[in-house]
Amino acid sequence: MQERVKNCVTQVIAESAGTRGEGAYLIDVKVKGKGSGRKIEVLLDADSGIQIHQCAFVSRRIREKLEADDELLELVGENFDLMVSSPGLGEPIIIPRQYIRHVGKLLLLTYADEQGEPVELAGHLQEVSFSDESAPYIVIMPEKNKKKGQQSKTDAVTLYLNQVIRAVPEAEL
Repeated sequence: MQERVKNCVTQVIAESAGTRGEGAYLIDVKVKGKGSGRKIEVLLDADSGIQIHQCAFVSRRIREKLEADDELLELVGENFDLMVSSPGLGEPIIIPRQYIRHVGKLLLLTYADEQGEPVELAGHLQEVSFSDESAPYIVIMPEKNKKKGQQSKTDAVTLYLNQVIRAVPEAEL
């Protein structure tokens, strides 16, 4: 059922070209609960950040499509809750395309070094590359360590996306 709902959402997004939902892309779909208490959660984003009117537009189209498909409506139930939103601050990056929106922003990363050991790094995302010639990678400029007596790493760090275990956008104070 979750795959059927995801296909429905993907179709709605594809059909939104040239409309108020244009530019939105799917991050994740979760179907929770059973029977009449079913909840459908849809996470969307856009390369320049998703706007609330885009979420509202896509939400209306998804509901219309679900309610028009008798077979799918029977699966999810008539009294389902639909929540369409963007990932909040502090939510990990799930798909590679999300990195584009975070260029210039602070990320807290956990990545695997050459020996496969996890390493934590906080820094500003400088570059994202999805070129066909090489594997996708990001470039991070590490934050300067503010503790006295410790050397801070000042060279940019290039990481292939397959090295990244977790990346979380952080608020800058």
